[in-house]
Amino acid sequence: MDEHQRLQVFQAQTENVRQLEKTWSHVNRQINALILARDNSGLLIHTKILALTYCALAEALFSKLIHTPHGFDLGYIDQIKIASDRGGIKNGWLKCAELAISAVQGSKTSHGQNVKKKLTRLIKLYIFDPSVMRNKLAHGQWVIALNKDNTAINKDVTKEIRDLTVVELYRRKSALAKLSIILEDIIESPNKAHHRDYWGHLVEYEEELKRMSAWTMEKKMEQLFAKKTHAQDRCATCLLRTKRGGTEIASGPG
Repeated sequence: MDEHQRLQVFQAQTENVRQLEKTWSHVNRQINALILARDNSGLLIHTKILALTYCALAEALFSKLIHTPHGFDLGYIDQIKIASDRGGIKNGWLKCAELAISAVQGSKTSHGQNVKKKLTRLIKLYIFDPSVMRNKLAHGQWVIALNKDNTAINKDVTKEIRDLTVVELYRRKSALAKLSIILEDIIESPNKAHHRDYWGHLVEYEEELKRMSAWTMEKKMEQLFAKKTHAQDRCATCLLRTKRGGTEIASGPG
């Protein structure tokens, strides 16, 4: 790969991320409508579609990040890809963080070590390899996952698919986006933007994760129905005012 190819990949993945974000928003609106319609069957189907969208977004965003222009040396990009190919995308994120931090002035001081430790913990907690779920769903294992050789049921992945909820996908997507912003600062400007914005991003990230940890599907449903009721009440009030206004006009001088 040369610099021209790097730029081409970055531009392509930037557009892919943009379109996948639009897809996410579209599917999310459909899911909200299905929840309000109490269509559980439709909700399960669209949750799987959202999972596939998340998997595609996670891989496109990661690729966009590591191909950032004027960022990593091309050799570093190859190292990250090798780590990802051998150990999954989580290993790719870890290698990305390790190489990014190595460019920070004072990377071997307490600041550099603390940043590395913090990012490593966050990646291990919140980044998972979407390729496993993507491959299972894409190969028709929509409810029950099989092992690699398709000779037996993979109970762990089957449970992951069964337990998947829209809220969990929101949580993962938010963590992915926040972590990407932190790493992008380090890659693009390790000794300026990183030092200026790191702690602010980190505090915002951890507050968001804390808030998301309390999310449940039940709370999401309650919020949607409460919002719908509020909107209906407002419409009813507006309609009543319109009718009253029409009556007053009709009964006026004339």
